[in-house]
Amino acid sequence: MSTDSPVLTDPTPPNWASIDLPATWPDDLELNTLPDLRFLMSKVFGARKLVEIPLDMPGRDLVPRYMLQEFHNLPNGYYSRSLTRGYVRSFDTIMLGAMKSARDRVAETLKGVDSAIDVGCGGGRVAQSMIERGIGDVWGLDPSPYLLKQASDEVAHVKFVQGAAEKIPFPDQRFGGIGICFLLHEIPPKHASIALKEFHRVLKPGGLVSIAEPSPVQMAESSISLFRKYGWKGPYFKLLARFVYEPFVEAWHKRDLKKWFQEHGFELVDDNVGMPLRHTVARKL
Repeated sequence: MSTDSPVLTDPTPPNWASIDLPATWPDDLELNTLPDLRFLMSKVFGARKLVEIPLDMPGRDLVPRYMLQEFHNLPNGYYSRSLTRGYVRSFDTIMLGAMKSARDRVAETLKGVDSAIDVGCGGGRVAQSMIERGIGDVWGLDPSPYLLKQASDEVAHVKFVQGAAEKIPFPDQRFGGIGICFLLHEIPPKHASIALKEFHRVLKPGGLVSIAEPSPVQMAESSISLFRKYGWKGPYFKLLARFVYEPFVEAWHKRDLKKWFQEHGFELVDDNVGMPLRHTVARKL
């Protein structure tokens, strides 16, 4: 648990609609012109760079250092008005529709809890699935204000606040459930363990963590084996896993989840390894 002073009250959600976020370099591109489009593609397929965060960006000090990388080959990472919007809207297409069922499964597992938080909420679609299942008190947490503004524009009845999984700005035993979709494989192992301690702190006794992450199957098996089992989608997801930049994904796949959860005060309730996704559920003891 954190040694900082205890959090006694919920944070106040900003009015994201009224916040004018500063532009970053991708926002200055005119993508209807060939030179700028060519430049952007050179960034997508070129060497990874560190993210450039404006000095006047809200919550700049809340962004973990490891997040200053261009995950998923997204130029300037999750910090851009235009590219962030495009990323949120295109991700489901790139994943061939698998993310909708993943989000629904994460939320369905938490159905019946009185309160839940979507940690690493991105565009807020897991939170939206929670609302659709009748959870009355739903929050979203993410370090990127660009993603949070996008989420706030598109998802109603959810309170979105800025922060990282390793330091959740809520009181102890605040939530009945935590939903996570494609977050933990983007966190260094040490930080993921700190985040798990935070999940334990903010969950009520018996509270659930429902997690969707990439499956290890598409990275471990050969393209031929994947094709035989899953058709063309098998090699597609293997190629996608190899192409996108995710520096901590192999460490995530190597983790013994049952042991990891037990060490942090949870019991592993379910661990379904499919392709291209893995769904895991743990309960706070």
